[in-house]
Formats: sequence, structure tokens, C-alpha cells
Amino acid sequence: MFGEDRFNLGRWPSLHVRWRPEQIALQEGDTRRTYRELAARVDRLGYALQSRGVRFGDRVALLVPARVETIELILACARIGAIAVPLNFRLVPRELAFMLRDSGAKMIFWDAAFSTLVDGLKAEELPADLLWTEIGAELEAFVASVPEQVPAHPTQPVTEDTPHLIMYTAGTTGLPKGVVLTHGNTFWQTMNAVNLGLMPGVVGLATLPLFHVGGLNGSVLPLLFIGGTVVIQKQFSPLETLALIQTHKIQGMVGVPAMFQMMAAMPTFASTDLSSVIAFTSGGAPLPLHTIELYRARGIVFRQGYGLTEAAPGVTGMEPQDAFLKIGSVGRPCHHTEVRVVDEHDADCPPGVAGEVIVRGPNIMPGYWNRPQESAETLRGGWLRTGDAGHFDADGYLFVAGRIKEMIITGGENVYPAEVVNALMEHPSVADAAVIGMPDEKWGQRPVAFIVAWPGKPVDAEGLGGYLEGRLARYKHPREYHFIPALPRNATGKVVRAGLVEILEGLSR
Repeated sequence: MFGEDRFNLGRWPSLHVRWRPEQIALQEGDTRRTYRELAARVDRLGYALQSRGVRFGDRVALLVPARVETIELILACARIGAIAVPLNFRLVPRELAFMLRDSGAKMIFWDAAFSTLVDGLKAEELPADLLWTEIGAELEAFVASVPEQVPAHPTQPVTEDTPHLIMYTAGTTGLPKGVVLTHGNTFWQTMNAVNLGLMPGVVGLATLPLFHVGGLNGSVLPLLFIGGTVVIQKQFSPLETLALIQTHKIQGMVGVPAMFQMMAAMPTFASTDLSSVIAFTSGGAPLPLHTIELYRARGIVFRQGYGLTEAAPGVTGMEPQDAFLKIGSVGRPCHHTEVRVVDEHDADCPPGVAGEVIVRGPNIMPGYWNRPQESAETLRGGWLRTGDAGHFDADGYLFVAGRIKEMIITGGENVYPAEVVNALMEHPSVADAAVIGMPDEKWGQRPVAFIVAWPGKPVDAEGLGGYLEGRLARYKHPREYHFIPALPRNATGKVVRAGLVEILEGLSR
């Protein structure tokens, strides 16, 4: 039965029909799918895609929010060996048009919520034979056009090396790069998630966007593999997230520190029933101690980790009990992943000495779509060069200091923004913080801090400067502090450096 198709993640729902056919697999608002229904929908959608001419290896773009149909389409593409291309709907038409041309997408599914965006996209230079289908009535008519009980089969075997996703990320040349992730990459990423404590029957909340690898491969697909229930939130809203946790008795969710900080700042945080939560998983940046303590007071622990799109995404993880013992760490290497910290000669750095974090394992991408040179540079010597600076401690825990290219060189000394941010975030009045380097005539660069204070807890530059005394070397201290209402962040919660520069430019006018 399995044969060469055993890595096909599009088959996962059908495997659960044996064990838990009537369990809810997906829920978003009033829309639900049991595992039996999901398996049937995936097969039927896969057959419908084939009836429209989608073949093994063809690309299918998705300009849709997080919803049940989005996941069904991704699984249907996987079932027949097609490649799903989730698009970031926060981009502009010109950027999206590049991705459609670059991927060579044959079809695109879109949501009515993005009608204006689609109008602009259709005005761009696109292939004349690109097939458009709107999610909703048009999609259902598309599905209804094929028989109800039809098995969808790939025309070639889906193996561990068969691509199933192209996820676009920022490129060093200014053009986005399509990260190719295979069925095997996702399978081994899921095995890493299982080894970090994921259990069958768990009810998880999916809050990250599905065009982000953390939302899809880090949250939704592991839950479907293990036989859990995925409650989908179309767009993160801290008040709604807290309400969904209470209503659906959510046991876990994957987020970034900014999301958990916003939830904790809500007036309903103290009264929301969070007793169902086993643990929250946080990535993207180290969790501030203050945030860890706020949730510990509510009886909630965190699993922390580090990853990137090219690693599908998991690289390291941490047990909840280590959150207080190893503050600022992103944990130890995942079960099926190797991690090293190396110097400029590729020699391993001793504990406590910073270098570049490099990664190897079956979850690592085979390369970028149509980017052989960049692929060779990034996967040099069989190791993924992350471009992140970090170090191991004596116990084998990894600490990530930030992007090497964002390192601040001031007076000949290296300063990693993440290290300064972590120290600032320990101050009880600081709700959020970011640090960038700006040109300086005397020192070459100077660290500049942007601070968001907790409501009712004022703080000033002098107080923060005094707080950092003894915590950081003086050359690492910010030379400027700017107090702002909120940090500019992208769809995945990461701080947008260009937005901070714009704020600084606006303040200087």
C-alpha cells in the first residue's frame, strides 16, 4: 500500500480514517472537517486539479488567508505531486507578480478578501494561460465537477525528494528567493516536533499565517500528522486568540514573542481560562524573562526554539523546565538535526565564542527555486549557512545573537543587536525593544534603541542606561533611545529594520 508513496504528506488524513474518522481535524469558525471528510476532500480536490491540467511538479499558487480550504488545497497538491506556492497577501501586486512568474505557477486560488489586490495583480505582466479560481462558490463548483469518490493518484511516485512547497523569502539581491521544501523535509521536521512532545489528540491553535513556514510546517502539518485538531485563526488578534483558547480548550499554539506579549497586555488576560494549555511554543527570537514570568504566574510554560524557512523550519528546541535555567537560549539541536557554530575557517568555535550557525539534516531544503548560485553558496559543504551569529554554552545550549550582516561594529568592537535587546527586555517597564546600528563619524556605527514601554510604567533613557550597567559592556550600550508606541513588524512578527530607519529619519526632520 505504501511503496514509494510513503512520504506523501497528502495521504496523512486518509491514514487517520482508520483510527479517528469522526475526530475534528480542522475547524475555522463554523467550518469543520473530520478526518474522514478531510481525506475525501483532499482526494476530490486532487482529482479536480488533475482535471484542470495540473500535473506532477506543476506549481499552484495560493493567495488566501488561513482557512480550511487553504490547508485542503495544500494537501491536495501534495497528494498528486504538485507544488503549492503560498503567497504573502501583505505584498504589493508587483512583488506577487514576480513570484508567479518566477515559480511558473499554472493555477492561482484567491480569496474575495483580496479583490483589490487581485485587480492590481491582474494588471501586471503575467502568463496569459494562468488559471484563476476564487475560494468559495467557484472552488466548490470546481470540486463538484468531479465524481464524489475518486482516488487521486500522482502520475509519478512521490518520494522523500519530491518538492511540495515553494515558500518565498527575502533575497540578498533584492529579489525574493523561493525556498524549495520537499515531502521529506516536512516529514523530518514533523518528526522533530513529535520528539519535542507533540501527542495524538492534542487541540492546537494555528495563528501564524500559512504563507509562513512556522504557521504551516511548524504548526498545522505536525498536528495533522499526529492526529490532532487544528483550530484556525484567520488573522492574529490577541483578544480573539485568548477567547479561542478558552472556548476550544486549546492545549498549545506556536507564536513569536511579540504575540505572547500582546496577549499578556490584554485586559482579559487575567480572567481568561487558560487551564487547558499544556505549553506554548515560541520562536523567532528569545522570550524575555518578564513574559515568561507573566505566563508562569498563569500556570503556563513555554517551549522555545530556533528555525528558518530553509530548515522547514526547526533547528533547535527547549524543554519548558529550561526556560528559567537558560534564559536567552533557543535550546539544543532537534532530534534529527545537526548544528555547529563555526569561525571564518569553518572550524568549530569553543563554548562561549560566537561564530556562524550552520545546520545539516533531512529537514534542510535542497535549494532555492531557479537559484543555483545562491543555493550553492547557502548549502556550501553540505551545511546550511544560516547567516546567524551565535554560540553554544558549556551544556550545549545555543544562543543566537542575530544576523551577522546586522552586527554593529562600534569603535572596532562587535555588538549583536539581539544581545542588547535581551538585556533591555529584562527591565520591568520595557514591553518591546529593538536595536539597530547607525553611521557614526567617531565610532563607525552607534547602537540605537527603540523602546515600547508597558502602559503605566514610564521609563527614560537615563533609567535604562543605569539598568544596563553591569549587565552589558559599556560599548554595547545604546547611544540613543527612542520611545515609540509600537515597533514596525512584518506578518511573522519580526521587526522590520527599514521601518525603524524611517522612524529615525522622521524624528530628525
